[in-house]
Amino acid sequence: MNLFKLSFMNLKQNIKNYGMYIFSMIFSILVFYNFRTLRYSEQFNKLQDIKIVSVVSAMCAMVLFLFFIYFISYSSKFFIEQRKKEFGIYTFMGVENKKIALLFAGEGLLIGIIALIGGILGGILTNKLFLMALVKISNLNKVMKFEISYSAIIDTSCIFIAILIIVFIKEYITLLKTDISKLINATHIYQSDNSKNKTLQGLLGLIIILLAYVLIIYYKKFNIMFAVAIMATVIMVILGTVLLFKGFFTFIVGKLIDNKNFLYKNTNILSYNNIIFRIRDNNKVLAQITILITCCLTAVTVSLATRTVFTDSKKDDYPYSIMYEGNLNDKVVEKALIQSKEKIDFKLDTKIIPLKTKLAYINEADLISYSQVKKILNYRNLDNENKFLETDLKNNEAILLIPKSMINAFNFNVNINLGNEKIKIIDSYSMNLFGRMRNDQGTIIVNDNTYNTLKKQLKEKEINISSITLKNFDNSKEISKYIKENSKLQVYSVDNFDDSSYSFINAIYFIGMFLALVFIVSVGSIMYFKCISDASKDKERFDTLRKIGTSEEYINKSIYKQIGIFFLFPAIVSIIHSAVASYAVTNLFNQDWKMTMLIITILFIVIYTIYYLITARKYISLTK
Repeated sequence: MNLFKLSFMNLKQNIKNYGMYIFSMIFSILVFYNFRTLRYSEQFNKLQDIKIVSVVSAMCAMVLFLFFIYFISYSSKFFIEQRKKEFGIYTFMGVENKKIALLFAGEGLLIGIIALIGGILGGILTNKLFLMALVKISNLNKVMKFEISYSAIIDTSCIFIAILIIVFIKEYITLLKTDISKLINATHIYQSDNSKNKTLQGLLGLIIILLAYVLIIYYKKFNIMFAVAIMATVIMVILGTVLLFKGFFTFIVGKLIDNKNFLYKNTNILSYNNIIFRIRDNNKVLAQITILITCCLTAVTVSLATRTVFTDSKKDDYPYSIMYEGNLNDKVVEKALIQSKEKIDFKLDTKIIPLKTKLAYINEADLISYSQVKKILNYRNLDNENKFLETDLKNNEAILLIPKSMINAFNFNVNINLGNEKIKIIDSYSMNLFGRMRNDQGTIIVNDNTYNTLKKQLKEKEINISSITLKNFDNSKEISKYIKENSKLQVYSVDNFDDSSYSFINAIYFIGMFLALVFIVSVGSIMYFKCISDASKDKERFDTLRKIGTSEEYINKSIYKQIGIFFLFPAIVSIIHSAVASYAVTNLFNQDWKMTMLIITILFIVIYTIYYLITARKYISLTK
């Protein structure tokens, strides 16, 4: 029997162990193929409105390529660990190390090829659905036809086969250098770290992470550029997470074990005594998992933030049906409204003074009084209105309203000179008063006393912004047309809104969510592999417990708790990491982070819990 047939037989016998790996790889390749088709699809590239999506998908494909290398390398290492005993048996049968290495490396290559074929076939079958969903979510009226992209097939195959060959060579060399005769009993040992206690490293990791949080939350106060702050934060979080898992959680579990009242309660003595060694053995993997989950959740945060930019774009650009500079009761406007027979929801006039400023990236701003903004709040719900109403502006103090279209990455809390007065900006945030009409420029709010003082000192004249909102909000076309034809008023009406200019944002959101889904599926698989590899170490211990009369129910409860703790620590740390990242990202987009983070956390917990239950049940079956 040749090595290929033997590899195929081994694959058939171990197909259950490979099942989760094959599923994860097929799904990842399916997504990768669909991303690559966006570059080559003629019907997609004719859609000019979302052409930039091809560039974004290419970047996502590169991220997937790097992740493939990590995932396949880790998985192959897992399968080698799982089958050490089998290697030893082949050695005792007289098979040379060279042939054993070739046998198992070839088996890994065969699994990869099967996953590749399945992934490409799945990608071809789902490609039309993928393109249709992409076009639909971008609000484009275009029918997508079924097509097979041979260029995407070649790209996907070449890239994936190259990774498989590299991993094949790496596995072959690793196995060739291994003294396989000593591996037959290796699965019975925990490779515990008996070196110096790592508690101090764990506490140092916690301190580094907290400093990283402070840096990204308060970078404006420290006058640090956002790009510098985010890079430093990422490096510090990665380093801190690695150190955290080296000693902090073993320290916490050790303290729990020292508490005898806690230790002897229910199944804790069995679960916690074992988990402390497992965390210590697997600290690097747990740190990697935590970082990957954080990347995944942050990708979803960015996707949802960009999605919100699209869904709120109409309201942000045109907060009223009709806007213009001039008298609210202009005769031409009144006549246009009467002729249209449209019912009016409300009419509002607001007085402002246009200014030239020297603020970062804000060269123009409108000066407005506190009472004028409060008047607007009687008619509209505005972002950050509670924050605004809670602020008691003193004389010569101001709030700067940042355009919602502008990334909020600068420290605007500075002093500025207006007229003969020195004005101190005490806070800055987004609050959309006039949208596109004022060219998305900033707004400076001062109290009424300061406004009246500056009104006398400033050379710029006060102007009146008139705003009308119709009951049928969007039906402004005929009204604005009549006003333009019969007056010199420059009208800004909601019928001018072009949602196609935002289509690419929705497409990027869709791709980002797909990429995050690949990450979470793969991360769940890695956790599954790691726990299952430990099952062989624990089987003998659980068999001993059964022999002395321990019930299956007690053992199963201890396993669920043990696996649960192992899953829980990376989840807790990554959720906290991503909560801080969510705050930073949504603040950058002038959005509220709490609801976004709540949605992301719930979705993650649901998927992660499913993986936990599958892993625990598989673990129980392997230890029986």
